[in-house]
Amino acid sequence: MPYLALDTATTSLSVAVGERGKLFGEATTQLSRNHSVKLMPMVENLLADLDLDPTQLQGFVIGRGPGSYTGVRIAVTAAKAMAFALNLPLVGVSTLDGLARHGAVSDALVVPMLDARRRQSYTALYENQNGFFVKIQEDKLLVLDDIIRAINSRMVVRRLDKTKPAQVLLLGDGAENHRDELQEKLGDKARFATSPAQNFVRAAHLLDVGIPLLEAGEVHDPATFAPEYLQLVEAEAKWLAAQQAAKEGEPS
Repeated sequence: MPYLALDTATTSLSVAVGERGKLFGEATTQLSRNHSVKLMPMVENLLADLDLDPTQLQGFVIGRGPGSYTGVRIAVTAAKAMAFALNLPLVGVSTLDGLARHGAVSDALVVPMLDARRRQSYTALYENQNGFFVKIQEDKLLVLDDIIRAINSRMVVRRLDKTKPAQVLLLGDGAENHRDELQEKLGDKARFATSPAQNFVRAAHLLDVGIPLLEAGEVHDPATFAPEYLQLVEAEAKWLAAQQAAKEGEPS
């Protein structure tokens, strides 16, 4: 029985259906808005095209972010509702995992970058180790200079391993938006997506990550499952700062 994957954390809207090692179908669009309007019709159309009823699904894999605050919540909310309604398990995986797997067969260090404005990106580090594509640095929100430092630090380790080339594959809109500076500071180590599609998150890649977790019973409770933001909403951050300033100004 198949699984359904959803991701709405970025400008990409992607849904996919498949089993371990087998993709049944996928639909991905590159939109800047209206994920909340488009998501469920896209799911319904994909299931109809595959002659599947929702009751035939076995579970859900959800891109839990990081990414757009509003966007992340759309897939998470939809998945929680479906999991409750169908009494099915769900697992949340990093949206960065879905982007990084465009480089799963690369020998380079793979660095997905989702733009977070102010020269910041959501990012993580991945590489192939003994035939397995593994995450070697967890999701972080970093400014561009710190991303470059993290890459160079890992390159020192890779140079000691003669089997790994001193190259880095940079993916996502964060990489494209800062391409010139990354190229300048990383030099001939830097590689970028060879097609626009490699900068989009694919739900099919989320299936690759999430299905083994579901089958191992590593699931999330729909009641408590929440997005991964990595930073506070700007309004919330300002409110907390104001509260802290007011507290510090109180007489002791």
